[in-house]
Amino acid sequence: MDTLVIQLAVGLGLQNYIGWFAPVLLGMMNVIPYLLALFFYTDKSQSYNEYLSHTDNGNRSPDLQFDFIVVGGGSAGSVVASRLSKHFSVLLLESGGRANPLTTVPGMHSAMLGRREIDYRYLTVPQNNSCLACNNRQSLWNAGHGLGGSSILNAMAYIRGHPFDYDSWSHFTNDERWKYENILPYFKRSEEYCDNCEHNTGVIPSVNPKFHGVEGELPIRPPPITPPLVPEFLKAMKWASISKGDVNAPYYKPIADVVSYTQRQGRRVTPYNAFIDTIYGKRTTLKVLKYARVIQVIFAPGTSKVIGVKYERFGKIEVAKANKEVILSAGAIGTPKILLLSGVGPEADLKELKIPCRINLPVGRNLQDHVGTRVGPFLIDKPLSLLPERYLTEDAVNQFLQNGTGFYTLTVGRAFALWTSTKALNSGEGEWPDIISPMASNAVGQNSAAVAESSNMRADIMKEFLDPVKGKHAFSFTIGYGRPKSRGVLKLASANYVDEPLIDPRYYEDAEQEDIKVTVEALERALYIGENAPAYKRLGAKLSPIPFPPCKHTRFRSTKYWECVARQHTLTLYHYSGTASMGPVDSPHAVVDSELRVIGTKGLRVIDASIMPLIVSVNTNAATIMIGERGSEFVIKSWL
Repeated sequence: MDTLVIQLAVGLGLQNYIGWFAPVLLGMMNVIPYLLALFFYTDKSQSYNEYLSHTDNGNRSPDLQFDFIVVGGGSAGSVVASRLSKHFSVLLLESGGRANPLTTVPGMHSAMLGRREIDYRYLTVPQNNSCLACNNRQSLWNAGHGLGGSSILNAMAYIRGHPFDYDSWSHFTNDERWKYENILPYFKRSEEYCDNCEHNTGVIPSVNPKFHGVEGELPIRPPPITPPLVPEFLKAMKWASISKGDVNAPYYKPIADVVSYTQRQGRRVTPYNAFIDTIYGKRTTLKVLKYARVIQVIFAPGTSKVIGVKYERFGKIEVAKANKEVILSAGAIGTPKILLLSGVGPEADLKELKIPCRINLPVGRNLQDHVGTRVGPFLIDKPLSLLPERYLTEDAVNQFLQNGTGFYTLTVGRAFALWTSTKALNSGEGEWPDIISPMASNAVGQNSAAVAESSNMRADIMKEFLDPVKGKHAFSFTIGYGRPKSRGVLKLASANYVDEPLIDPRYYEDAEQEDIKVTVEALERALYIGENAPAYKRLGAKLSPIPFPPCKHTRFRSTKYWECVARQHTLTLYHYSGTASMGPVDSPHAVVDSELRVIGTKGLRVIDASIMPLIVSVNTNAATIMIGERGSEFVIKSWL
């Protein structure tokens, strides 16, 4: 595998950044950490040298002054900086650096997770009712650190969500501008949607052009090859009354499809690539500063008017001024942290840390995430799953580099289904699917320790669970509940900006225990489909006979067993949101109003996933990009 990684690195031009040392001398060893570290420190050193050349006698940079300051170069921040810089001067501040070229390889997605150079690698506080098989009962929350934000690490799935997701936002905010029919143009504005271009073959998404943009900056594509076991998955779902259809158009029944990726010519394209790389250097109104960690926003003395930000760069504290607004797009973890350090948040919490409270708002109090677990592996007797030893070869590397095809163009997400729980049916929400079920078509890997590390699971548990079936062809489902009732909390650990915040998702802690009941029902349905759908029966599909070790004393495959698995083998779907919720200005739950202005302030907005009052019922990246588009227009109309 190491030689293949070196071939990819050379093919992607990594040596142009770090020289030929790594490709020539690293040899047969675990090269990924070295390639990541060399690129990171080379990029940072180059940025530091540029910084020194602009400092005043080597002491500090002169204060920067722009119309707008955008904090965070992720999915929303990239859109905001691009749109605003058409009309105004914009400074984009990003705490990380340039994404390593290896992140453009979709097939390297799993290998990139957890790498400190590109991943914040947050750990939650220990959980009481979930994550019980994790080290110290802590969930590992991967979050991209660098230009592109979490879009440099995610599975690239572009899924918008249901119309009712956005209609509920409109209802919550009393603002019709957030209804689905009114935000649809903002989805379309970003998209360069193509369902049968480049070299796509096989199963492709069913696309209705009425609901898709074709002239936007962000390329949306089905994978360039038919992923393993996707045809069988779609047939199995159809047997279960979950029909194939376009999940990026309105749907009012259970639906399944192959995943659409943010991808071009087989390579990952992040919103930063699409919206900033294409204009940077050509548009003089935009400046990007890497390795600039924003500490807090700055208020004009004695007022609620925000006039700039304080940030740390290469060990120095600097100031940047905004003539018009500061816009926080640092994500559902970074944005609330900056607000709290600025004295905007729950008064009691701030007082405890001796931070003067400027504005008492429920920052960090509406934390939401999709949580679930894995059903599988289902063992099959046909050699159809992706066995790394078989497919991740020199030929596959050459296919990817030369043609943009082959298995390196695929992430772990390949197809998914959305269906409706009994709870939703009984609540009159039968037209609003609430179960997320992506399918992974990987064989059981040889390295259980790597699987454990990727989700902070105990290595001894995963070894006992996977080693007896390692190397066997298989598939699995990951089940997530799309409309969880549990709400978590994010707080500061201290008043020191260096300390990471305390993240408490409180999975499965809703008072009615609805989340765990709905999840267990979905796990049992996935088991039934995996073993009984004719498309899977023809493969001899059977759930592995090895029970999840902490649950082996519970009757295997029983309802109690699946509840045990959900609480032990708890998985985040990486959809963190809601920590600076929008709502009416008089709502005790709102941090921003429906135009995303921080309540009680002037010149400060939040435009990222943290403004979601209710998490969308699917992946959050497409919604976050739309929030960037919608929020940008609010800002532009305010100032033009």
